[in-house]
Amino acid sequence: MGREPDDARRGESAMKRRGDLFSSRAATAALACLFATLAACTNKEAVLGVVTAARGPTVTLSGDVQPILTASCATAFCHGSPLAAPMSLRPGDSYASLVGASSCEAPTFLRVEAGNSAASYLVIKLEGTQSALSTAGACTTCSFGAGSVNGCGGQMPLTGPPFLPDAEIELIRSWIDAGALDD
Repeated sequence: MGREPDDARRGESAMKRRGDLFSSRAATAALACLFATLAACTNKEAVLGVVTAARGPTVTLSGDVQPILTASCATAFCHGSPLAAPMSLRPGDSYASLVGASSCEAPTFLRVEAGNSAASYLVIKLEGTQSALSTAGACTTCSFGAGSVNGCGGQMPLTGPPFLPDAEIELIRSWIDAGALDD
């Protein structure tokens, strides 16, 4: 019987240690939460309740898109020299030929609508979905120096298949969606 108070004290002591441990863990978690909150406050453009996707590397016309156009589109008797199509996609010409310019085949569409790859005729042609426009009556005969194209024509590049890989089309989409800047 003389041992009961010692056992009770040990039990109280063990509970106190567990309580201290819990308090210590709770304090650590609270501090971590505070620091995370403070770190989030350093983003001056943050809007409470709005999550924005992390930005990846910037896609540029000169570094990413033009090499694709040069290799696959700006070739002789296509969109290169000599020119057989209604626009040049050679370096130095491609931006003016594409961004904000109406399509010859589907005049209600811009070749590249900056910020909107889904509505850009270039992407439609690269993905080969122009037949839906033709069916909807959005296509006309496009006449140019070297000839004419009836309707919306075929998927680009005309040398395909194989056509551009999805990864290259996605680079072009990313450039357009980021504002289609001339760099």
